Amino acid sequence: MTTQLQIRHVLVAATMAAGCSSAATDDGGPGPDLKPGPDLASGADAADTASGACPSPANLMTTNGTCNLVPFPTTRVPFTVQTSTAPTFNGGQLVDGIYTAIKAEGWNVTTGYGRQMGIVIGNGGTTMLWFGQTLNADGSGDVDAGTAGLFWLRANFDLSIASQNTLALSETCAAGTTSGPATLLYTATTTGPPQLILANPAAANPTSAVTTYERQGCPPAS
Repeated sequence: MTTQLQIRHVLVAATMAAGCSSAATDDGGPGPDLKPGPDLASGADAADTASGACPSPANLMTTNGTCNLVPFPTTRVPFTVQTSTAPTFNGGQLVDGIYTAIKAEGWNVTTGYGRQMGIVIGNGGTTMLWFGQTLNADGSGDVDAGTAGLFWLRANFDLSIASQNTLALSETCAAGTTSGPATLLYTATTTGPPQLILANPAAANPTSAVTTYERQGCPPAS
């Protein structure tokens, strides 16, 4: 293991914007290669149903400074500037499972960060594991390769519904160069497959950084 990776294994985070609060600003941001496994959420069972009957994610959580062991997704999503009507956030039922970022979009902006990120929702929508990195707007770059201006995180949260369209996040573990926000605006769908659309309500323009995550199945076993 290189010195660089050893250092990343013990980083404990500090900031995340719309899902992250540092320069990465958005709903979910950040990524590393603080990855104890392959750079792929390959253990997900994409064929399972959206019943929410996934095992507890406790076996994916660690106490050694890395927070969780979920491999980074391989999907790299560029940022898209949108000119259509900005989305509203409608809340909805959370479905347990592993989700991969499939869209990174912004309204009333000229640029933003791409995503290589994933989320695990577990324990009946009361636990959230977040992992991944921000990318350049075109989807290029990698924190491990030293690309400037990018951020990564691994973080675990207790999750609750604060209001009809807002999730409350209570951080229980953080590692990386950014961290999660206290709340997230959200829309959750339960069919076709389930999706989560997230944004940071603390941002001056929450729709400047909106990330859509799509369920891939149950998370991999550790």
